Amino acid sequence: MRPLRFLSLAGCPDLETREGVRQLAQTLADEEGFELVDVEFLAQGGRRVLRVTLDRAEGVRHSDCASFSRRLSDCLDMNQTVPGRYALEVSSPGIERPLRSLESLGRFVGRRVALTTVMPRDGRRNYQGELLSPVDGRVGFRTDEGEEFWFEWNDVKTAHLIVDPWAERRREGGAR
Repeated sequence: MRPLRFLSLAGCPDLETREGVRQLAQTLADEEGFELVDVEFLAQGGRRVLRVTLDRAEGVRHSDCASFSRRLSDCLDMNQTVPGRYALEVSSPGIERPLRSLESLGRFVGRRVALTTVMPRDGRRNYQGELLSPVDGRVGFRTDEGEEFWFEWNDVKTAHLIVDPWAERRREGGAR
C-alpha cells in the first residue's frame, strides 16, 4: 500500500506529527468501518487545514463526517497531536474518488478511471479506461478502443474514478 500523502508546507506539522494524525485517524476509521482514503495538511488563505477523507462501500453521509470529525478532534486535542491552530475537515471522496492504494482498487473494477504515471511511457503520462482487476502489484485498464495498459502501482502518480454517463451504453454495444 502506498502511504497516505502529506503535503509539506511552511507552518504545517512535521513528519512525526503527521504520522500521529494518520495513526489516530486510521484507528478511528477502523473502529467505525471506514476506509481512510487520505490525510492532507494544507495552507489555505493563511490558515492551516487538516483534511481527512473517508469512504466505505455503502457511502459516507454528512452525519458520518460530522461524527468522525468530533471524535478525531477530541483525540487530537486530548493527545495534543497538532500544535497551533488548524481547521479540521472530514469529507467523503466524492464521485470522482481518488484511488490511493492498490487494495482499494478491487472494489472499483469495471469502473472508468483516469491515471497519470510518474514517468512517461512512449511519451505519454495520462490514460483513461475501464479498470481491470489488479494483478501482482500492477494496475491495468482497457481503453474504449480495447487496448490494455498495465502499470506497476509504484509507477502511478495519481488515479481517480471518472463519472461516465455513457458507460452502460458502451457496455451494451450501443452508439457512443
